[in-house]
Amino acid sequence: MVSLMGDLRDWSPELSGVVLEERPLSSPSSLSLNQTEIGAEYWQKAEEATQGIIAKVQPTVVSEERRKAVIDYVQRLIRNYLGCAVFPFGSVPLKTYLPDGDIDLTAFGGLNVEEALANDVCSVLEREDQNRAAEFVVKDTQLIRAEVKLVKCLVQNIVVDISFNQLGGLCTLCFLEQVASL
Repeated sequence: MVSLMGDLRDWSPELSGVVLEERPLSSPSSLSLNQTEIGAEYWQKAEEATQGIIAKVQPTVVSEERRKAVIDYVQRLIRNYLGCAVFPFGSVPLKTYLPDGDIDLTAFGGLNVEEALANDVCSVLEREDQNRAAEFVVKDTQLIRAEVKLVKCLVQNIVVDISFNQLGGLCTLCFLEQVASL
């Protein structure tokens, strides 16, 4: 029987209301019927509209280069001042970010030192905010003391979130890259 919440199947009731036939909408016969009913010109219009949306939100070469430069800059700052490795994860390396999307980084500096490392990174970025000769504009640096410590700032008007000793995001990135290569 078809549920009240909406079963996504075609069904043919008898006059008495008993279902004679149920089949999924994705069956080959219903799929070709739907395409015929809609017509090639409407499929083309839908395809063009979809491509227009994708063109508006997908990363551009300029945005990719800009984000790469910001990542390189923050990595160099933290490595040179604190000797820590910093890695990007999330939407930027996957190239799935939106135009206003942030950059997620994680810094590694030893076990059980997140608080000290977060304070040190915050200090480095605040110093850079005051540096008139800085390569990039850094501003609005904040240390967020949550379960996962986070330093948030703006670099070239892009939000940058830096977490500490977080492997989850990097593991997810590696997994998704391996899936994509298969």
